[in-house]
Amino acid sequence: MSGVEVLGAITAVIGILESSIKVYDGAKRDKKLPETLKIVGIRMPVILDTLRTCANKLRPNEHPMPTDICDALENILFACEEKAETLEKIFKNVIPAEADSWERYLKVVRRVGKGKQVEELMEALTKDVQLLVNHDAVSSATPEQNDQLEHIVEEMQSLRSSIAEEQHQPLRFESGGGAQTNNVNSGSGQQINNNGHVGAQNFLSGERGS
Repeated sequence: MSGVEVLGAITAVIGILESSIKVYDGAKRDKKLPETLKIVGIRMPVILDTLRTCANKLRPNEHPMPTDICDALENILFACEEKAETLEKIFKNVIPAEADSWERYLKVVRRVGKGKQVEELMEALTKDVQLLVNHDAVSSATPEQNDQLEHIVEEMQSLRSSIAEEQHQPLRFESGGGAQTNNVNSGSGQQINNNGHVGAQNFLSGERGS
């Protein structure tokens, strides 16, 4: 890969991020989205701005890069593009859909993201961008941009799992004409059923003793 190709690869990632941001910005204001998806959508412009600064600073025709440097940057950019494309696919498959966004998000993450959640992808993408813009041959990031990138990494790490957020919703069982909410106790203790008798129930995972 040459310096010109490095610049072209950065531009390609920029285009993917622009597409994702456009999808997010075009979502209906009242549409309920997974909270982590919202946060990733809000933070994505920081990545975009950082890469634009990088692309504007590079002058491969004026300052050619050694082949080994270009090869190292190629590996970073390939990783960036791969994660950016996956996020774009998740955004395009989840945000515009009229169906339940949670159910669709779970399906898309399993199919498109191969189990990787948006917060994991965003954290990994941000780390790749940090490597790129702080490489000795590039050094394009401003102190403010570096602070923002580090904040995104920390924020993504602190977020509750977007899949766990859905999986921990209360289990609901319907009986007759009314709704009933059961809190399932996985150990020894009281099993509480709304509108019903409260009693002690034990759930055993092995064989019952005699």
